[in-house]
Amino acid sequence: MVRRSEGRETWHRLLDWDKGQAPSERLAAIILHNEGFYDLDPSHPLGGKDGLKDIVCTFNGESWIGGVYFPRGQQTYKNIKSKFLHDLKGAEKNNSGGFVFITNQELTLSERKELTEIDNSVDVQIYHLERIASLLNYPQYYGVRMEFLDIEMTKEEQLSYFAKNDVRITKLEKTLEMITINLNSFKTTKLSEGSEDEPRSIEEICEAIDEFLDKIWFDRHLSLRYRIENGKETVDEKIWEGALKSAQRVIDKYGEGNLGPYSDFEWGMLNGKLSALRWVIGYTWDILDT
Repeated sequence: MVRRSEGRETWHRLLDWDKGQAPSERLAAIILHNEGFYDLDPSHPLGGKDGLKDIVCTFNGESWIGGVYFPRGQQTYKNIKSKFLHDLKGAEKNNSGGFVFITNQELTLSERKELTEIDNSVDVQIYHLERIASLLNYPQYYGVRMEFLDIEMTKEEQLSYFAKNDVRITKLEKTLEMITINLNSFKTTKLSEGSEDEPRSIEEICEAIDEFLDKIWFDRHLSLRYRIENGKETVDEKIWEGALKSAQRVIDKYGEGNLGPYSDFEWGMLNGKLSALRWVIGYTWDILDT
């Protein structure tokens, strides 16, 4: 089959989606993660009641609900709106401040505007066909596109991909070089008269990052444990057994009294410190994955 040019192949394969609900929710979760959503938790991609929430996630510090709609072929606006309204109820039911709708359907500007203004008490984002297709045609999404749509990179895309990686590596090398220069320079200069303070070493920074990662992960683990113990979530028995062992290792390492749950202020400080230290060693801002 001849591949359509100018990104149209991605557009058409999304619209002709025939893989079912589970892969669509997994694709949606990957897209949201790369778009700045975190704590992503797909509800029941393999079937079952999801409590009006295909995906639970966090965005800009608030809880969001995700609705995923990937039928095969273009549906009527009436059907799309009906699905949107059904999933939007999940934001209210689950006390969420935002709702993100991910769909392989084409929506006009006026249709998108109407959907986003239905409930002004909830922040709404829509990832529609054109928006998703454009994302999947970016270099960082080529692997995702290959996995879910079986579209390989063209020669031009390969050149673009490696060129982008070369730029990224060059920037990282310059960043590390500047850090090294500044550290060496700083070591020869006192911070102030009579001060003997020295900058933290890379080893110390990495140790602190590991500590914040452990503590943030443990706090999220406590939240999941609460939901499981109260019958709100279920987790595979073997996976949960491994999670409990990991949690115990964190307790043994830091002591239960030095772990969460935290106040809102403490939680914000913890995540802020992790984000700042990761930025120092070359990450982009707001990478808080654990």
